[in-house]
Amino acid sequence: MKRWQVGLLIVSLVANIFLIGAIAGGVWRWTHNPGIGLRGEWRKRAAEALPQPQAEQFRDTIKSAVRANLPIAHQARAARAEAARLFVQPQFDVNAINARLDQARAADSAFRANLEHALVQFSAGLPQDQRQKMAEALKQGPFRQGPPHRPHP
Repeated sequence: MKRWQVGLLIVSLVANIFLIGAIAGGVWRWTHNPGIGLRGEWRKRAAEALPQPQAEQFRDTIKSAVRANLPIAHQARAARAEAARLFVQPQFDVNAINARLDQARAADSAFRANLEHALVQFSAGLPQDQRQKMAEALKQGPFRQGPPHRPHP
């Protein structure tokens, strides 16, 4: 083997090892960090905070709410797809793209509101101690508060 081929092989090996490490690190973080991963993680935690019969009712309530609101989710997806299609057209229509993104955002907001309303309706029948446990679990979902606000200097 020529000297430049050995150098190229070493560079390739180092790059591949780095890439494999980055992928493995990303997978580990995605599976071990509660703030990352499946969007339904808060639902799982909330169900686990409840006794078995209420946990099943909670899961059924959420599934029913999601199924009932699938048309809204499809509207949001279609509006985002149309915005993406318009984005690459030769005639860049700012107003049309923004209108589609506004439609998607409104549909997403309606979906979330309907899901949260179903959650609150379900919780109205729970004793206060179970609502307390659920509230802790819901801090990763609907009761998420985000980072503290820092005033600008």
